[in-house]
Amino acid sequence: MSRKIIVKALILLIISLITALIIESLFMVAGAESLNKVSSSVQKASKSIKQNIQKELIFQQQVDLNSDAQLDTISIWQDKNQKKYVLSVNSSLYQPKENILQVIGTEIVDIDSSDQYKEILFHYKSNKGERFVILDYNGKSIKELLSSGSKPVILGNKEVIIEVDMGFWIKKEKYVLSQKNTSVRTLKLSPQELYNVGVFAYVKKPFVLYSYRDQKSKLATTRKGEKIEIISCDTSNWFKDQSKKNNKLYDWYLIKTENGLQGWAILKDFINYIDIIKNQ
Repeated sequence: MSRKIIVKALILLIISLITALIIESLFMVAGAESLNKVSSSVQKASKSIKQNIQKELIFQQQVDLNSDAQLDTISIWQDKNQKKYVLSVNSSLYQPKENILQVIGTEIVDIDSSDQYKEILFHYKSNKGERFVILDYNGKSIKELLSSGSKPVILGNKEVIIEVDMGFWIKKEKYVLSQKNTSVRTLKLSPQELYNVGVFAYVKKPFVLYSYRDQKSKLATTRKGEKIEIISCDTSNWFKDQSKKNNKLYDWYLIKTENGLQGWAILKDFINYIDIIKNQ
């Protein structure tokens, strides 16, 4: 009788030990999961803090850009991790196409004083030098209207004039604001047949002038040492074959000799034969 009691007691003891081991194992698994969750939360918080540190607000202003009686918040952020700058208007973002080295600032401009919009002139330095970008905000998104290496002249009458460095002279281009509907606005180039050059030079080596832009009708040959005036330039591509399109060396220039004759020459045919008179 006593042996049966002892056996039952041993069985109960073994069952109790097994139960205790199972419970302990469950607690250990739960504890590990809890620690993993805590560790994951800590990592996320650390990452969030790191991202906040890397993203720095360097400029901010408020202005009503689209006449809706609501102030729009213009901000410029620097992402130190990616070494990039981002401009935002409210929740809309603009990422420049080129790498910005330094943000110089922004200016609120008004291309058309008769409409409800104002534009942002974003000024910065890039690998290509200084850039001026006109940005349009329609209440929902930001659009780049024009990018220039010189500060645009904005007249308030839908016209924008920019200067383009052509090497030994400055070309002035005119853009006009076009609006197809209430939300789509663009700046379109108004091309000129001839662009004013107004540069004087001395001839180092004679070259041919033609009556027309065809290299067939010879008008005259310049003389070594004479002073010439480069009057204007035709930068269009109508006279160029496909391989020469947009190549400045094949632009035609109207040139006036000391004798008062005016003829045409292609840039590649005379640019190394003249000395530009500086400080004109």
